[in-house]
Amino acid sequence: MTRIALRKLLPLFFALMPLATMAHGNDDETMRHADRVFTFMLQDQIDSLYDVLADDMRHMVTKEQLRGGMKQAEQLVGTYHHHGEWTINHQDSLTICSSTCFFENGKLSVLMAFDDAWKLHGLQMMPVYDETKDEPLPEGVVELTDTVRAADGLALPCVITLSGLSDNPPIVVLVHGSGAVDRDETVLANKPFRDLAHLLASRGISTLRYDKRTFVSQKPVASVEEETIDDALAAVALARTYNSNVYLLGHSLGAMLAPIIATKTPLKGIVMMAAPARDMESVVIDQVETLSAPDATEEQKRQAVEDMHRQIPYYFVPQHQVQTACRLKMPMLLLQGERDYQVTMKDFSIWQKKLGKKKHATLISYPQLNHLFIPGEGPASPQEYMKKGCVSEQVADDIATFVNNNR
Repeated sequence: MTRIALRKLLPLFFALMPLATMAHGNDDETMRHADRVFTFMLQDQIDSLYDVLADDMRHMVTKEQLRGGMKQAEQLVGTYHHHGEWTINHQDSLTICSSTCFFENGKLSVLMAFDDAWKLHGLQMMPVYDETKDEPLPEGVVELTDTVRAADGLALPCVITLSGLSDNPPIVVLVHGSGAVDRDETVLANKPFRDLAHLLASRGISTLRYDKRTFVSQKPVASVEEETIDDALAAVALARTYNSNVYLLGHSLGAMLAPIIATKTPLKGIVMMAAPARDMESVVIDQVETLSAPDATEEQKRQAVEDMHRQIPYYFVPQHQVQTACRLKMPMLLLQGERDYQVTMKDFSIWQKKLGKKKHATLISYPQLNHLFIPGEGPASPQEYMKKGCVSEQVADDIATFVNNNR
C-alpha cells in the first residue's frame, strides 16, 4: 500500500532522472551551497529550506511536508553521524550534488539539484545498500526477458520465470502494489516478487513480472486504470502466449484491483495478497495513526491524510472491490500477514465475512508475516524493510497448492 512512513524521505521532492557521468569536482561554491542546504535539513530550518526552493517546487511541496525530514530519516536508520564528500555532475541546466550520509544503522544517499541561481529543483534521500550478487536460479528454472506492450504503446520490460519441474506449467502474472516499483516490487532491501517468482518456479509454476508503468515512464497517471489495470490486462495477454492456464496474483493495490481485472479477461483464478477491503480513506487514516510520532497532533495527522488526497486523488475513488469479488465465480485465494500495518486484519476480517463461506474462496492469515509476507517478530515498522528478508516458503506452498488444485 502507499508507504506513508516514507512520504517525505523517498523521495522528498521528486525522483531524479538517471544522472550524467559523475566526476569528483573541487567546485568550492557548489559544495558550499550543498552544505548550506544540508544544514537546513539537519537543523530542521524549514523557512530557510523553503526559501531556496525553485518556484516550480513550491507548487509541489508545502512547508509542513518538509518538516521533520531528517528526524524521520533517523527513525528509519538511527542517529546521524556524518556525510561523505560531495560528488558534482551536470544534467541539462542543473547541477547535481550527491553524498552518502552515514547513520547508526545504515546509509542514505542525498541528492540535490540546483539551477544557475542556486535554487533547488530537487532533493532526494534514498537508502544505500551494499551490492550483492543475485542468488542463483533454482535448478530446472530459466528466465527469459520479454516486453509487455501497453495499450498506449509504452514498452514495459518483463521477466518470464519458466519452471521446468512440471509438464505444461501454469503461469502467474504478478501485479504490484502502489507507487513506482520495478518488476521485483523492490521495497528498500527486499524484492518480494523476485522471491515469489523463484519460489513458485521451484514448485512447478511459471510467473511473469514486469516493470510498472510509473517506474518506466515519467508521465503522470490519473486513475487506477492507467496505473495498474490496463497494463495488467496487457501482461495477462502476453502470459497467455506462454501458457493458456493463466492466474493473476495481486499484492496490496494490485490485490485490491484483482477482482476488477478478473472481470475484464479470462483467468483460471486470482490470488490476493494483503488486499484492502475498506475504502482507501480508512486504510490511509490507519496508516497515519500507526506511523505518526507519539507527539503528533490530530491536525498533523489530518494534514498527512490531506496530503495523500492532493498527491494521489484517484486512490480515494471507491473501487467496490468486495462487491465485485463476491460476484466472481472463479477460484480465489486471499492471503494476509497478521503483522501487516499497511493493510491490516481489519480488512481481512471483512473478506472473511463476505467470502469465508464461498466454496471457491480460500482465506489464510499468517501470524508472523508483514506486508511483504516476510517473517518477523513484534510490531512491524518501516525500519523492518531495511533488513533483507525472503517471502515465506509457506506462502509459496499455499499458492502452489491453490494453482495446482484449480488447473
